[in-house]
Amino acid sequence: MQTWGIVGLGWLGTELSKQLVKIGDQVWGTHRSDFDFVTDSFPEKFCDVLFLNTPPLFRKISAKDFVDKVAVDSKTKLIFISSTSVYGTNAGVMNEMTIPNPTTESAQWLVEVEERLRSKFKERLTIIRPGGLIGGNRHPIYSLSQKAEVAGGNQKLNLIHRSDLIQIIIAAASDDEIKLVNAVAPFHPRKDAYYTDWAQKLNLPIPQFTDLSTGDREVWSDVVHVLHPNWICSHLDSL
Repeated sequence: MQTWGIVGLGWLGTELSKQLVKIGDQVWGTHRSDFDFVTDSFPEKFCDVLFLNTPPLFRKISAKDFVDKVAVDSKTKLIFISSTSVYGTNAGVMNEMTIPNPTTESAQWLVEVEERLRSKFKERLTIIRPGGLIGGNRHPIYSLSQKAEVAGGNQKLNLIHRSDLIQIIIAAASDDEIKLVNAVAPFHPRKDAYYTDWAQKLNLPIPQFTDLSTGDREVWSDVVHVLHPNWICSHLDSL
């Protein structure tokens, strides 16, 4: 039995906590309604694993101040949720060896946080970079169906279902070797075909796609199969 601290009991953190309780672990957590990373003191609670799961807070706090605020026991393992957005507009196939090329403020903030966390916590840190997230009531088609025109219809998608991501997170907590994971499903469909199919499934307006894009990329992982060999939603075909 382990004790987990979850900073960020939202769409992902809440479901993770439910799974942890099912397997017999203890969990405490924070929600944005009761913990503000800028104004509140970091929770002084013991945990074997600290799961840092906040959106990029680049408009509220610098990467340095964010990392400086994280305070845990000297034996605590940290798991930080980053994003494949750190690869920016890199085109082609990429894996964990690909050097980040962040092009947005949020991605730049994430890369700096990754670097500072790695410097501060060294081998106790595992960074997970998920692709686009789906599951439950969350799916990009809900917003895309409201748009008249969607660019990059010929691009490949890099997504992952929440159920698979949760299993990767749990496995990462017990792995002492893997320190960086691209958490992306092995299925990379074309954007236009995939979202057209989902619009039809959900009886939503079908977006109109163009081929205009800034580059096509496929994010893969050389290590995720070690942590998670049996995918729950490998073809991204359920909510």
